[in-house]
Amino acid sequence: MRKLRLHQRLLSGLLAGALLLTPVMAFTDTEGHWAEAAVNKWSQEYGVLQGYDDGSFRPDDSITRGAFAGILDRFLQFQAAAPAGTFSDTLGNRWEDSILKLNAAGVYLGSEGKALPGDSITRQQAMTMVARAFQLGGADAALPYHDEAQVAGYARPYIAELTARGWITDALDNSFRPTEPLTRAELVNLLNNMIQVLIQTGGTYSSNVDGSLLINAAEGATLSNMTVTGDLLIAPGVTGAVTLDNVTVQGAIRNFSAVTPQITNNPPTVTPQEPAPPEQPGTPSSGEDFDWGIVVTPPPASTGTPTDPTQPIGPGIQPIEVYTPGQLTGETFTYDDKQIPVYAGTEKSRVQHGDFIWAADHPDRLVYIGGQFRTRFGIDISAYQNRASENETIDWQAVRNDGVEFAFVRVGLRGYSSGKIAEDAFYRQNIQGAMAAGIETGVYFFAQAITVEEAIEEADFVIQCLQGLEINGPVAYDWEMGNSSYRVYGIAPEMATACAVAFCKRIQEAGYTPMVYQSSYVGYIKYDQGAIAPYLCWYPEYKSDKSEKLCPTYYYQPDYWQFSSKCSIAGIGGNVDVNIQFIR
Repeated sequence: MRKLRLHQRLLSGLLAGALLLTPVMAFTDTEGHWAEAAVNKWSQEYGVLQGYDDGSFRPDDSITRGAFAGILDRFLQFQAAAPAGTFSDTLGNRWEDSILKLNAAGVYLGSEGKALPGDSITRQQAMTMVARAFQLGGADAALPYHDEAQVAGYARPYIAELTARGWITDALDNSFRPTEPLTRAELVNLLNNMIQVLIQTGGTYSSNVDGSLLINAAEGATLSNMTVTGDLLIAPGVTGAVTLDNVTVQGAIRNFSAVTPQITNNPPTVTPQEPAPPEQPGTPSSGEDFDWGIVVTPPPASTGTPTDPTQPIGPGIQPIEVYTPGQLTGETFTYDDKQIPVYAGTEKSRVQHGDFIWAADHPDRLVYIGGQFRTRFGIDISAYQNRASENETIDWQAVRNDGVEFAFVRVGLRGYSSGKIAEDAFYRQNIQGAMAAGIETGVYFFAQAITVEEAIEEADFVIQCLQGLEINGPVAYDWEMGNSSYRVYGIAPEMATACAVAFCKRIQEAGYTPMVYQSSYVGYIKYDQGAIAPYLCWYPEYKSDKSEKLCPTYYYQPDYWQFSSKCSIAGIGGNVDVNIQFIR
């Protein structure tokens, strides 16, 4: 099929600042280079590749971490930015804005509070950041490279995902070279493999695309009477209308923006992904497996009406076999302009603004000063915190000495893209360390179950992981929908509830205390609160000194409140999620 050829002016400036400007012509040092075709495509055909004033491109030079952030930011046009003080070494740096945007999106995590913008980015760091930026969940497949043992644990699933998709084509002699600096040619080659056409200016386009098409024009665009053989991607920076009129997308529509595409006269093969829920998601992992920052209108199909487990969902165990619908009180409350029913047997929140203050000696920690509860301070961690700590080891005694009374350790996860289950690389070490330090220790599993069978599989995986280990805290079911790329998105509320209940029942049968992690959107729209009322509630809502209401605003009373993801804890590198437990 004929590729969509855009005028050069539509794409100019994509790599501005990252690759210095030269006229749109062949570079003096790319003839015969293995990446010549990709370089020429993005320079001569599209007019976006830029080199140096002497006419060279320097394809084999390395790229700094900061410049790499600038390129990804220009590609996807991220909107939200992390606070200026997030990293200690970015103030005044030319790439500070891009780095902070990528950090807010969960792409650029830094190391021990530093962004290291002037350091060359390694191949494994670059692949990880690209996968995060494009919200690829990672795969648990074995790597086909003879030096795969040198690949760091944090990068392994992302490299496996990019490899499985056929986008890594520069591993000569079956060698990935994970710690070598990424070159400019290697970056061009990777992005060229991933994206065939880029639209940066609004308008109407009607030529077929053989491969994937990315729209990052802020004003949006109209696609009409055409076929895209790969994916159609809509960047976070798109704020105008995106219209698909008689368009066939043979891949997936991957929408990272706040705009819902308008689809008219399209063949039935076009299946847009559901937009992401309007929430600030909490992330107990706070790290490498998740990408946040996409907030759009919730799906109109989910109205918050009571679930009906008697309705068939599909093959396998049905919701009616798992739980009985909760009883309604007849009362409702408003959430996102919807009337949400109140279930009998649930406890309304008993905390309010004025019950919390920031600690004088720890200004990033909230302290409860109300009179309804006794409280404790705790954290939740995953492999991300290990990798941000010296020697990838958390000093749990230092954590205990810093006032931490309980901890939730991620024991494993199901990939939100691949659907594969994997254990957290450091869960055993963290459980043993926390317990030895006298910290009450529970665990959580990042769940992505879309059937009851999968929820039971996840529970059994956790139980198996805990064999031979002692814990004295709850086991949490952390089922999230961070954005529309999550495999669970679109699941019916009755099935979502059945999965949560099935997991909790299995955990309870094994002798542990189950708990359900639930954001506002999931708790109100996807869960029958009457059915999950018997289980502990863990609720995320992040606060800062700019928060209008310094308290959890959830209708129901949580047992645990995850109030920040950016706390400093002695003995742990990087940011840490922190929680308050309410003890009745």
